[in-house]
Amino acid sequence: MIMKYSRFMQGVLLSAVVMAAVSPHTLAAASTQPGDRMDSATLLSASSSAESPAASASSTAALGTAFVQVAAGNYYSVGLRADGSVWTWGRNLLGELGIPDTTAVSSMAAPVRLSTLPPLNSIATDGYGYQLGVARDGTVWEWGSRPGYVRETQVPRALPGLSGISQVTTLQKYSFGLGSDGSVKAWMRDQKRGDSGPPISVNGLKNIVQLQSASDFIYALDSAGSVWRFTVNTSENQLHLSVPVRIQGLPALKQISTQHAYDAYGVDSSGKVWKWSIQASSGTAKLYVKLVSIQPSLQVRNVYASPGYALLVTRQGEVWMYDGKPGGSAIKVKGLQRIASAAAGDTHRLAVDAKGQVYGWGANNWNEVGVPRNTGDGMEYAPVPIQRPITIRINGSLLPASFPAVNKNNSIIVPVKSVAKELGGSLEASSDQAGTTYRLQYGQTTVTFRSGSAEAAIQGRSIALSGPVSMINGAVMVPASLFKQLGCQVDWNPNLAELSIQGK
Repeated sequence: MIMKYSRFMQGVLLSAVVMAAVSPHTLAAASTQPGDRMDSATLLSASSSAESPAASASSTAALGTAFVQVAAGNYYSVGLRADGSVWTWGRNLLGELGIPDTTAVSSMAAPVRLSTLPPLNSIATDGYGYQLGVARDGTVWEWGSRPGYVRETQVPRALPGLSGISQVTTLQKYSFGLGSDGSVKAWMRDQKRGDSGPPISVNGLKNIVQLQSASDFIYALDSAGSVWRFTVNTSENQLHLSVPVRIQGLPALKQISTQHAYDAYGVDSSGKVWKWSIQASSGTAKLYVKLVSIQPSLQVRNVYASPGYALLVTRQGEVWMYDGKPGGSAIKVKGLQRIASAAAGDTHRLAVDAKGQVYGWGANNWNEVGVPRNTGDGMEYAPVPIQRPITIRINGSLLPASFPAVNKNNSIIVPVKSVAKELGGSLEASSDQAGTTYRLQYGQTTVTFRSGSAEAAIQGRSIALSGPVSMINGAVMVPASLFKQLGCQVDWNPNLAELSIQGK
């Protein structure tokens, strides 16, 4: 793992020099942090004052489609939009994405919407396939990989016994919730069945504003800027917590990010970044640190830690990549402007700008960056915008599909089987020496077509399609306009990136 990471970092540094752009997971990057979410005022302020009234209206209409938080897991990504919807992309080999029909999808290059989730306020990931989200009513939801099961997913479901939660952080076995009153709850996840146990209160903490987790250690930042740490473990299926201890020797901080159990970062009110290491000789009663100032010339809004490096997002919206070494250096990530938040994964990273556009760079073997793999080495060395998420509504309701719609060559293509099913139709396939023929039955109408062809036959009558039939991630994709030729009403809202299909 160390060799793999070193080779990766060499590639990043080489890219930074040659191209003037930089291209195991940290829980800090994925957990909700103060400043991660952007509010409406921040998003609207990104619009140019020179915009026309029509453009301004379009920006306002599309405000809900802006991303406000991202999380970078091991080979996959999660994004939360201003409208509360959650989108996932990247690897799904272990059911990481939380979509149904898991065995049919090994990875996803475009964001797919988790349509059964209620609107959320924040998200978190353990980095290894398990996610939590806090709904607007303070309940907690889970989705992703199921422990003890291979290639099976837990579709979104609410966790019992939790309410009034504002933020969460999660490990593979344990999860923690921050109450709206500043209290902290903890609960355990059964590693055989995947069920969550009842929450218990974490005593000795109050006025907490942020939680971070790494290994079996939990860091808590209170409203006065002090950082507390405690440990968690289990025995005989019982959750055991140590007494929280305040870390001595730190300045007052406004945001923290954990790297691993003994190292962490923090940002103070002046924008200075600090890194500290817990001294191994420290006892349980008091914790002292070795404190180092990081890149003092920068005024930083937030820091996002990952093993071996950290992303620094400045107050000017720049992103710098710090190599994590004592007295180390930082490289400015070119091609990013007005960045509001970020996420630092093991091998890829994400950034959200002030308009809510997500950019990704780094390893992309599983499409975790948010675009199809375009290079031989599976790397995106410079930040690229992720594929635009597209919402599909069938007869007014969200399409519960495992596959997203995609804008391909200015034609919106959709997973035909999922759309047909919601419209009351069906799709069948038959193969011969010439290839596979698909038969779409909708009411009394029969449509046949082949993969790769831009033609179809309706009741035996040949018609031209706006683009060829294609296969993406195992799904048969057809131009949405095909359903218009079947008598459906098909509408495309470019501002909201929303496709509506009304059956006849």
